Amino acid sequence: MLVIASADSQALDRWREWLGTHTTLEIRSLDVLPECVLHLRPKLVLLDVRLQRTGMLRDLAELVKMSPQTRIVVLAEDCSEELEVALFRAGVRGVCSRELGQETLLKIMSTVLSGELWIRRSLVPKLVDSVASDASNAATGTTGRFAILTPRESEITRLIAKGESNKCIARYLAITERTVKTHLTAIFRKIGVVDRVKLAILAARRAERPH
Repeated sequence: MLVIASADSQALDRWREWLGTHTTLEIRSLDVLPECVLHLRPKLVLLDVRLQRTGMLRDLAELVKMSPQTRIVVLAEDCSEELEVALFRAGVRGVCSRELGQETLLKIMSTVLSGELWIRRSLVPKLVDSVASDASNAATGTTGRFAILTPRESEITRLIAKGESNKCIARYLAITERTVKTHLTAIFRKIGVVDRVKLAILAARRAERPH
């Protein structure tokens, strides 16, 4: 189940046509989105931020908490770097232009559903920096857990901290993307995190401290 949310009927028509065989639910008001997510637990929500209102970031964070398995992709126009970082901090998994084409949208959906982020490479350091202080205590508490990573897991963690995608990591290490995902599952379990953003933040904080 996929949810597409927009007040723009033309955008909804276009996305519905592009998604083809995907089972989709259309939402035209942000007010009904929490109930929808709570009861349907959709795999993905495509959210047009023209629906945004005061408290939107807080509402997005609540949606993520309500259904952690639901991936949220925000479609925006002229989204500032500050807002984009704030959206990722709230828990969205991708931010992109509303004017993108069908091929790009499907690629973004596939990327996010596979567990990766759709984020501009230049924003990764900004995202890490923006939450570094929040993660400081957590990083201190997980330092010992990094020591139990295997050499290959440590290398993958280092590349994740640099913002590399699974595909790039697989190519760099000459392994398959499936193997990268298997390693990431083990890394998340050992470090005690649930996604690559938190892993990148903790790894970056650890790298900054003197050894």
